[in-house]
Amino acid sequence: LAQGAAANGVAALRALTASELLRVYPSGKRVGSTNLDPLPTWRCGGQMAALNYQAHDRAVWINQGKFAANGGCGWVLKPPRLLCGASAAAALAPAPLLLRVSVLSGHDLPPPEPGLIERSLMRSTSRSSRRSLFASEGSGGGGRPDSPGSPNRCKPPARKSAVDPFVVIEVTGAAADAADKCSARTQTVSGGGENPEWGETFEFEVAEPDVAVLLFTVWDEDVLSADDFMGQYALPVRCLRRGVRCVPLRRADGTPHEGAPCLLVRVESESQKQEGKAI
Repeated sequence: LAQGAAANGVAALRALTASELLRVYPSGKRVGSTNLDPLPTWRCGGQMAALNYQAHDRAVWINQGKFAANGGCGWVLKPPRLLCGASAAAALAPAPLLLRVSVLSGHDLPPPEPGLIERSLMRSTSRSSRRSLFASEGSGGGGRPDSPGSPNRCKPPARKSAVDPFVVIEVTGAAADAADKCSARTQTVSGGGENPEWGETFEFEVAEPDVAVLLFTVWDEDVLSADDFMGQYALPVRCLRRGVRCVPLRRADGTPHEGAPCLLVRVESESQKQEGKAI
């Protein structure tokens, strides 16, 4: 896909997928069970990106978030601009979006799952690529599963005596929305336990909101070892609703946690080309 886009341009692939089906596979020469990034496939108008569900990693989380739209029935409509010619697509292109996400608090957070996810294996968060409105900035990233067959997935892990949670936010979609340019991390709440409070607001400039996906991951910070995964949730930017909302947290494999762990967030956005309004 990357070679085709480089040789012919993204517009040529979009013209092809406007009338033809395109399914993208990972390289047949790979040895591990890693996943390809499905976002370039969707951005080019491709209908299917083949993923390995043995690896409950960032690619799978984003895929689950993408197809959470349309009632989670398994398919979603492509944006109209990906179904027409280049001239018409330019007229239908959405205006860039200024997205504000306030991470207010966490409620009944699940216990950490040590060793299941390695946050160091995810993309890092660039300190200079985001703007924190009300808090000092840090760095962060995400993770991928280290052991899909871990016994931690079969029974709830024991809760640590002290949990130091923080949240990583990523907006992904277009090339301009790469994780190293459109990601942020809250401060760590030392000893925050199950119900931490952050009250931090971040801004993201989303280049193509009709294909962008918003990903939340929650981690327990460890000083002497890798940070421990606690929960994740992804959803399309175009499905966001304004105001204060509860973001449910799921396990690495996408299944719900016991109880109802969630993040309390506030979402606002405004168009960059016309009079702003919240969505």
